[in-house]
Amino acid sequence: MKKAIHPRNPTIRNTVVADLYLAVARRRNLRKLRRVLDIMLGTEIDCEIPERLFLGHPYGIIVGPFTILGNDVVLNQQVTLGGKNPFYSDPDISRQFPILEEGVYVGAGAKILGHITIGAWTIVGANAVVTRDIPSNSTVVGFNKVISK
Repeated sequence: MKKAIHPRNPTIRNTVVADLYLAVARRRNLRKLRRVLDIMLGTEIDCEIPERLFLGHPYGIIVGPFTILGNDVVLNQQVTLGGKNPFYSDPDISRQFPILEEGVYVGAGAKILGHITIGAWTIVGANAVVTRDIPSNSTVVGFNKVISK
């Protein structure tokens, strides 16, 4: 299997553990190995995996089942992508999870919550909490503070 290369930054690449997790456990759907790696890494990625996903440090990453990830998305350690309303009662639960378009970079510890869209090639800073839509080619830090567009 050919190693994925990030289109804008060739130094961004998956570690051996991330490649094992993505290639063997997720894409080939080896459930027992996947479960072992989930427990060892504290990671649970339940959504559909795009062709090119980068996990520099695949520890503590939680991604909800209906999250949509575009190609060339980078998820760092301790990232959470999920719902924000514990009392969500709509039968279509898929409308509670975020959409990350192509090339989104999510910094360590960031939380992206709710049915929002993060535009293409946006940077989400470390430990940011994002609960509303962010336009393409932006940088967001803190709590929904867009600092560039």
